[in-house]
Amino acid sequence: MAKVTIKLSAQSIRTAVKQRVEGPVIALTKNPNVMRLLGEKAIEIVTPYVPMKSGDLRRSAYVQQTSRATQLVWGSPSVGRTIYYARYQHNANDFNWKRRTPGTMSYWTLMISPGTYGFDELIDYAEPLMKKEVQRGSK
Repeated sequence: MAKVTIKLSAQSIRTAVKQRVEGPVIALTKNPNVMRLLGEKAIEIVTPYVPMKSGDLRRSAYVQQTSRATQLVWGSPSVGRTIYYARYQHNANDFNWKRRTPGTMSYWTLMISPGTYGFDELIDYAEPLMKKEVQRGSK
């Protein structure tokens, strides 16, 4: 399939949050609502790096949840031809690729990899959500 799909790692997020806070944090795999919120935030973080010719590719991003994983997906059959365009743009060789918008890039999903500014921003967002859920669960 030509979509761009990446798995949002609940374990990486939980580990990073545990390093910052004292006390318990929730297991994200047991709370799909928090994972959906984190997926939406991750899409928001990487959107400025997604190529934008018409804006369709940026608008095609969505969070897909199954019982086993939360995935971020770009390329939707309901948004023009983005299902094919997404994979082409994501895997483009930057040396031969003319960017349509300054600041965009191929492999935009790397902007939320552990150790990047985008991942740190995601953890900043996750921390209060995860603590709030623990407090709610302890009442």
